[in-house]
Parts: sequence; C-alpha cells; structure tokens
Amino acid sequence: MTLYKDTIYPEDNNNTYPEKLSEYIYERFFSEATKPGTKILDIGCCTGKALKLFKKQSKDIELYGVDIRNEGIEDINFKTCNIETEAIPYPDEHFDIIYSKSVLEHVRNTDNFLSESLRVLKSGGIFVGLTPDWKSQCEIFWDDYTHVKPFTRKGLRDALIIHGFEKADCEYFYQLPFVWKYPILSFVPKAIALLPDFLKWKDSEQRNTKDRKLIRFSKEKMLLSYGIK
Repeated sequence: MTLYKDTIYPEDNNNTYPEKLSEYIYERFFSEATKPGTKILDIGCCTGKALKLFKKQSKDIELYGVDIRNEGIEDINFKTCNIETEAIPYPDEHFDIIYSKSVLEHVRNTDNFLSESLRVLKSGGIFVGLTPDWKSQCEIFWDDYTHVKPFTRKGLRDALIIHGFEKADCEYFYQLPFVWKYPILSFVPKAIALLPDFLKWKDSEQRNTKDRKLIRFSKEKMLLSYGIK
C-alpha cells in the first residue's frame, strides 16, 4: 500500500518552504517561551519533519508527536493516537507548546481535538495551528479525500475561545515567505489572486508536484490560529 504522505505530500528535495515556515513560527511564537527542557507536541506529526526543523532553531526543546499511524517516525518521542475519539496519551499540563499543521481539517470532532490540546498544555502554554482557509480553497478542498471539515477564520477563532484558550485569534496566512518578512507586500498576492485558477498548475493531473507556487499560494490562503492556556 502506498503511504498517504507519498501521494499527498510527495518528497521534494528542492522545497525550502518547510524550513522557512519552521523558522517563522518559532521566532514569532516559540522563541521567548523556549528554555532547557521545553516540551513541544506536534499533533498529526506524520514523519516528524516539522519537529526536527524546530529542533534546528533550539537544542533546548524536547520533541513529541502523535498521529493516527506511524509514517516512519525517527528521533522523536512518538505515540499513536486517534484524536477523533481518543485522549492524547499524556498527562495534564505536560507540554509547553502544541503545534499542528494541516490536521484539524481531517478531524470531525473538533471539540476533542481542542479540549485535549488544552488539557495537556501547561498553564501559559502556547497552541499554534494551521489549516486551509475554506473561502479561498473551497474548490480544491476535497482533492484530499481524507478532508472532512472545513473552517473559516471566524469559526476557528470562536472554537478556540469557546474551548478556553486565552488571547485566541485566527488570521489569514499566505504561504509566501516574502510576505512574512515584509507584510507591506501583501498587496502582491492579493493582486495575483485575481488570475484564473487554471494558472496555478503546470499539469492539472499532477497538482501536488506541478504547481506554480507563487500563483497557487497567492490564491490559496491558510488559517493561522493561536492561543494560550
């Protein structure tokens, strides 16, 4: 059987985006909270790549991951967990940071996901999550057959608030590093987003690897959500 990650996220050795994203997320949200022994949990960690990239930012952090299946995880503390129905297999107030990217849209039971995240966070702990923005990705959202629940900015922000996260918010997020560095340039993807959708793809049948990233990620925003316990 072909692994999910190999079909949906085929390996691309020339893709520098994951490392740039980890640098941005770490510096914006995690750097001031990091000290020796800081524990970070990635919910839906897949191979643990994001965790290992965070480790490059600081040797002080300890890496933990949970996922519904083992996708070949190495060098992290990993446990299987179906976040749809199960408790995260760690005690209360165990983690300083929880991170999750492109996972919440795969889970029908948002309540369990968020309540369990809050439970295992320490007081003052940080939650950061990324999920597709339904408004800008509705036409391609179901291209991944394991997607089950879309989100809007308001809906995701309200979910965090209802589940008890403090200073909770959700913002639109372009997967374009130059916009993170120079927010004043956000007019560029807004203008590019006006182009026809078919221009996103070099080959419409091989969308995962044959995309024009500047056009695609100008048109397809993510939702960046965050809160503190």
